[in-house]
Amino acid sequence: MNRTLKKFLKRPLNLVSLSLIIMILIVATLPSAFAPHSPYAMDYEAILEGPSLKHPFGTDQFGRDILSRCIHGLQKSVVIAFSAILFASFFGTFLGLTAGYYGGIWDLLIMRLCDGLFAFPSLILALFIVALFGSNLVNLIVAIGIVYVPIFARTVRGTALSLRETLFVKASKVIGKSDLKIMLGDVLPNLSSVLIVTFTTNLSTAFLTEASLGFLGLSVPPPEPTLGGLVSQGTAFLLSAPWISLFPGFVVALVVLALNVLGDGLRDVLDPRNR
Repeated sequence: MNRTLKKFLKRPLNLVSLSLIIMILIVATLPSAFAPHSPYAMDYEAILEGPSLKHPFGTDQFGRDILSRCIHGLQKSVVIAFSAILFASFFGTFLGLTAGYYGGIWDLLIMRLCDGLFAFPSLILALFIVALFGSNLVNLIVAIGIVYVPIFARTVRGTALSLRETLFVKASKVIGKSDLKIMLGDVLPNLSSVLIVTFTTNLSTAFLTEASLGFLGLSVPPPEPTLGGLVSQGTAFLLSAPWISLFPGFVVALVVLALNVLGDGLRDVLDPRNR
């Protein structure tokens, strides 16, 4: 483990991305400690004010501080994206393990279900689920999570298919271990590196999906700030006050870039196919 960590931190880009992610998590965990103003406070004397010392990211059409709204919006985006990928990893791993370990009819049914979900573009599928059940925090997490369940299921299933033929799995069957104990005690621990890579590489796209839903007005409803909602809000002022959209968009791009670099770095050091 120490050797893997040293190999990961040896690359400057990995170190920079990890530092950025840690900073983002700290800010998202304690938004009130970093936000200079309340995200809901209106200052009618500072409407559409450009970036300044008092308002580093400027203000919107209601005089609200864009930096404070970005920080609080970041918290919601991180919570939704992280929870959605946790949801997807739990159910996707369960389905993938079942399909890969048992094979046969279970494999056929689960993989056809995944094919059905893959038939829809991820954003369209998430948009349909949110539009059908409403845009609140829980529905957003479930909607985005369902989009990524088949990705985890297919990834885990492929590895489980090869692991079930290994000697240690066959030995566990011979000594009388139950299927559940074999899957959780023998197969699942050997999937840890694959799951970590899949988790990190899909976290950035889940974050982007949440921002896209926010841009379309289907994320957490107003007056709660979301990064995608802030970008959408500023489209009406692109010529007169471009900072309303520019800075939230920059935050989204920075988070997605950091997560992608982190995911690529972890894949390089953890994925057995790259060794």
